[in-house]
Formats: sequence, structure tokens, C-alpha cells
Amino acid sequence: MSTPFARRFVGLVAVLVLAVTILPADTPKPKHSPAPHTQKKFAQAADIVAQKGFHSKLPPHISTLLGLAKEAESPVLQGVVRTPNHVQGLDVSETNKTDIVIFVVDETSKDQILYLTSPEGALRKVVKVKAGTGDTVRISPEDRAAFEKEKQFWIDRVIPVPPAK
Repeated sequence: MSTPFARRFVGLVAVLVLAVTILPADTPKPKHSPAPHTQKKFAQAADIVAQKGFHSKLPPHISTLLGLAKEAESPVLQGVVRTPNHVQGLDVSETNKTDIVIFVVDETSKDQILYLTSPEGALRKVVKVKAGTGDTVRISPEDRAAFEKEKQFWIDRVIPVPPAK
């Protein structure tokens, strides 16, 4: 791993591994009940991360692939949940709050997938990193389903559940 891209990829993984979580990974997930305001809830979750998240940076190559910057780091506020095999994150751009990145890193293979979205939860771009090489991919139905699952994960993790009556 001596190429600049490989060093940056390893650096990103190291940052993700060392990141502090907003909520512990062993916190039980609240039961999800279908709600007509998923877009509003995702915007609320992103806003909470923007207020309480940890300062981090997307590396230049990821920022470029996502279209957020041209070969420059992108400062973000980040929420991260780490389990033994996965790192899941929600990044809100510090410079443009409408740029939100949801990412998942497979700790076993070091592969990752990044979803560029908006506060409304509209999927704008998908970047997949495999074997140290990142590519923007055409959004497939499987990508949309995985994105919706990750979006719901963050809604369930970040939005407080009202007490039962």
C-alpha cells in the first residue's frame, strides 16, 4: 500500500475506526413504526448530528468522487457507530448543510459504500470503494434499498423516541 490513494484510504479507515460514537453500538434500537414524515425525521437526524457531531474530514479523493470538492478535504460533523465488523457514519458538511454523506465500512474487507444525500433524504450519488479503488456507480434498485435501510438506521439512532403513554 504505497500509492497515495491507498495511504489516504488507510487514513480514512483509521479515522473511522478511532472516531467516537454518538451512541454506543450496544444501545438497543427503538422499534420502528411506519411514519409518513420520514423525510422530516431524516432532516431532524442530520440536524442533530450537525449540532452534536464530532469534527472530522472527508479525504480529498472521497470528496472528489462525491463531487463535494476538487482534490481537497471536506470538513464534516460526524456521527459514527462502530461494531466489530462494520463502521456506519453520518456526515454533515460544515460548508454546505445540504450535503450529507451516509457511509458503511466493512471492517473485514475494508470495502465501503458512501451515499450522498440531502436533508430531505434524496439519494444523489453512490460511491463504492473496493480493494482501495473508489468509483461512482449508477444507482441500482439494490443501492436504493440499502440507502433507505441506512437512512432509517440513523433516524432510529438519533431521533428520540417519545415515551409510551
